[in-house]
Amino acid sequence: MDSPGRRRAAALAAVVAVVALALAVRFVALGDRVFHWDEARVGYWILQYQTTGDWSYRAFVHGPFLFQVNELLFGVLGDSNAVARAPVALVGGLLPGVAWLFRTRLDDAEVVALAGLLALNPVLVYYSRFMRNDVLVAAFSLAALGFAVRAIDTGRRGDVVAAGAVLALAFTAKENALVYVGMFVGATALLVDTRLFTARERGESWRSAARDAVASVGRGIWDWRRSLAGAAAAFVLVFAVFYAPRPAFYQALSDPSKLPSALVAGTLGAAEELWGVWGVSGSASRDHSYVAFLADAVKTMGSTALVVSVVGVLGFLAERYVADDPREFVLFAGYWAFASVVVYPAITDISGVWSVTHAVVPLAIPAAVGVGYVVDLGRRSLESDDKAGVALAALVVLALVAQVGVVTAETSFVMPQEEENDLVQFGQPGSDMSDTLATVESVTRAHDGDPDVVFFGDHFHVTKDVDPTDPGSVAGTNWFNRLPLNWYLERGNATAESTRVRSAITECPTSATSGGPALCDAPVVVSKADHYADLAPSLTERGYVSRTYELTSTNTIIVVFVDANAAGYEPL
Repeated sequence: MDSPGRRRAAALAAVVAVVALALAVRFVALGDRVFHWDEARVGYWILQYQTTGDWSYRAFVHGPFLFQVNELLFGVLGDSNAVARAPVALVGGLLPGVAWLFRTRLDDAEVVALAGLLALNPVLVYYSRFMRNDVLVAAFSLAALGFAVRAIDTGRRGDVVAAGAVLALAFTAKENALVYVGMFVGATALLVDTRLFTARERGESWRSAARDAVASVGRGIWDWRRSLAGAAAAFVLVFAVFYAPRPAFYQALSDPSKLPSALVAGTLGAAEELWGVWGVSGSASRDHSYVAFLADAVKTMGSTALVVSVVGVLGFLAERYVADDPREFVLFAGYWAFASVVVYPAITDISGVWSVTHAVVPLAIPAAVGVGYVVDLGRRSLESDDKAGVALAALVVLALVAQVGVVTAETSFVMPQEEENDLVQFGQPGSDMSDTLATVESVTRAHDGDPDVVFFGDHFHVTKDVDPTDPGSVAGTNWFNRLPLNWYLERGNATAESTRVRSAITECPTSATSGGPALCDAPVVVSKADHYADLAPSLTERGYVSRTYELTSTNTIIVVFVDANAAGYEPL
């Protein structure tokens, strides 16, 4: 007969196996997909940070976690696509392990189900294979909640400090960690309201229930004051270390007199920058249709997170209305998930499908409860020798696993760049340019002279002097239309110029005597495909070969010309 200890050990082994599977799914062929625009712009500025050693927080490229971690990784492992994505893949792969922190609130089957849903959900897998912050902030926030729950349930004070440190990591990933805190507060308020509303059923008034709750919270804060102070200190320390500008922070370590200014810049200065961009009256644009953004989010959840959406809703309803003693933790997660679905379309500036991540993670908790009901049905059917019940439960679980597995394989591996993939956002190149990009990098590294690359046409031409190393300098320019090429060109140490004048590229004697850069000597020329007929005759005659690609998922077609006679050329 199984003992609780054996069942718990089996559950732990299952969670470990799920984590191993999650890591494998996230790391296999991690570098194959061409960088998305968003990956490329952040990656470009990480390369600049690596080169110059200068970094300060810029809110519109989000938190410092990827900057600080990848700057170190690039120095050790190189700056490949896979290395750049590795921190997110690692955190996303470990995310299912957070389910173990909730073992006092969920039974063993629900814990394993939660781990499985976090491991294989198509949205979480796709964006764990993406150098973006959404999975990071979701994982760190859920882990912080897990440590807080463990502290409450076990009385272990160290878990409170861990919660503070991990919550700080969420704030280093992305600014919407503030939204997570707001969601936690809001969901808790709903639970408190429920307790006050049902007070009369327990034979007491809502006023006495409120007084008891306030007194209990006050006693808890006093009893845990040292641990809470430690959590606050851990939060501030982690936050300041990540956000403090470089190299000022490193200089302060050797000269303590500079430490206060570095820490102020990394705390108050960072908070001011964050609020100035993402605050209620910040500069980030939110001029969009809420209904359209909400419809996009619901469509994405229906097509790529169907299991967690449907089973999550059923699990929440069953817990709230069917269970004899509804668990507050499950209701908390349901309130959090629902709020995430309706709030994020209002606060995001782009209808990026990655925002669905923030609803999928909390929704996985009631979904795990829903799966647990099915497993429990199968267990009870087995004990009563009900073969039909066992078969039905097994069929349902297999169908859920198959649906998740098929969609995950399709979205992350079979068609990770195609427009038909509902997880692909506008800025994802629709073509696999890997071979051509490798050739471009090889040629630009070997080229002796400037520029290495010329962008032609209005779409790519930057009309004002900008410093690409300064994110603020390129705002509002066509520099962004070149993404994700900027990342690959920077890796190849390429210098780039742009022009609207065709003769500057096609009539070499004219450009060579103009006193400016000899644009016609650049071994790489990039333009929209509309200009192919303007450039091809001259460039082809001089030995350039060309390839055509989709620079976005919505049919932005470009042509890349590469001089086949240039040093470092590899056949396209």
